[in-house]
Amino acid sequence: MRSSLTIAVTLSVLFTITACKTTEPMVPHAEEIRELDLLFEESAIFSQSITGFALYDPESGTLIYDRDADRFFTPASNTKILTLYASLKALPDTLPSIRYQVRNDTLYFRGTGDPAFLNPEFDFTEAYQFLKNRPEMLVYYDGHFKDDHFGAGWSWDWYPAPYAPEKSPFPIYGNMMRLQAQQVALVMLNEEEPVKPRFFERYIKNTGWDGAQLELVKRDYQSNEIFYVPKSDTVRQERNIPFKYERDLFLEMLSDTLGREVGYINDTDIDFSETVYGTTADSLYKRMMQISDNFVAEQLMLMISDMQFGTMNSEEAIVYALSNYLGGLPQQPRWSDGSGLTRYNLVTPHSMVVLLERLMGEYGEERTLSWFPAGGVSGTISGSYRAPAGEPPYVYAKTGTLRNNTALSGYVYTDSGKRLNFSIINNNYVLSNHALRIEMGRLLELIKQIY
Repeated sequence: MRSSLTIAVTLSVLFTITACKTTEPMVPHAEEIRELDLLFEESAIFSQSITGFALYDPESGTLIYDRDADRFFTPASNTKILTLYASLKALPDTLPSIRYQVRNDTLYFRGTGDPAFLNPEFDFTEAYQFLKNRPEMLVYYDGHFKDDHFGAGWSWDWYPAPYAPEKSPFPIYGNMMRLQAQQVALVMLNEEEPVKPRFFERYIKNTGWDGAQLELVKRDYQSNEIFYVPKSDTVRQERNIPFKYERDLFLEMLSDTLGREVGYINDTDIDFSETVYGTTADSLYKRMMQISDNFVAEQLMLMISDMQFGTMNSEEAIVYALSNYLGGLPQQPRWSDGSGLTRYNLVTPHSMVVLLERLMGEYGEERTLSWFPAGGVSGTISGSYRAPAGEPPYVYAKTGTLRNNTALSGYVYTDSGKRLNFSIINNNYVLSNHALRIEMGRLLELIKQIY
């Protein structure tokens, strides 16, 4: 009896000890995490930046590495990933270029915001041919434009910068004049064709040679006058300068281009129920993502607004997209423009990698990768993140750059055959952007090797 009791007590104690004993759970990718930690901790570059980083595994649907991934950062042109997704959800594959209605002998028309009209970066002529060949009188309306020509938080001194053309209801020539320089004894404007479109020749003011002048051409802040100073140089130049968009200027340019008069009406009950289609949406998306075209991005937001509300206002389009397309992200972005030029935009790396997975899941790998620059091959990373000789690109990503801000978000393909989503955003540094890009390249190479 006593022997049986002793055995029972002994078994009970052993069971209790076994039950209380704990084993530390295995941490997935523990070795890889240690290597990434070491890279960040020992980096003389990342230590001088406020950096957020997220690495996402689509197979598990989780972050496998993060560094302040839930904090908000200024994304710069990574904002265009939001614009891309919203445009894909809101706009058709072939975009509307003109809305119109005919009454008696008059064709009333208005713009949709399509940035491709007479834009030398695109080759779509449907809208131009439509307006040129219609037998009716042409009358233009723009009362549906309810926005400013510049985005919230844009710097005022960007007005002559090629990366900041003005937003408008009916873009023409990309809202840009293109000045051609030629080399003779001095660098001077090309005598045969100094500017495209030729319409702007009347605005060029030759102020004569001044050896101290630093710029060949400069546009006046409050008008479209171009002050032109021949300069000593040996480089052929092309200067792209946004023009100051005004209704009267647009009507004059359009009339000049079409070779026929275009009138204007400031109030109408016309519903513009007919539509001219022409521009393929993918051509705009690729231009926006590959070259980081700010103008295209801003006009896409106006097109979303026009499509949903019949009026053009970027803020309304953003509010609509956040409510209808971008719910469920880990942290809702603070989104203020289409291009990422404003520093008002704030996103988290965590939300970016989740959005990247939505793109891949909803539109497929082949189509999604066609929008993103490929490392060492195309777009804004054609000279960076290059794969070893003989191998295909392993990085497909959107860049983002403002002064003291650099971002990169996209997809990295590893040596083991995995596809991982990543987002790295660097803010508030005084290093060169080039130094950050080199360090981000080291990070992506390490991920490629260890995963």
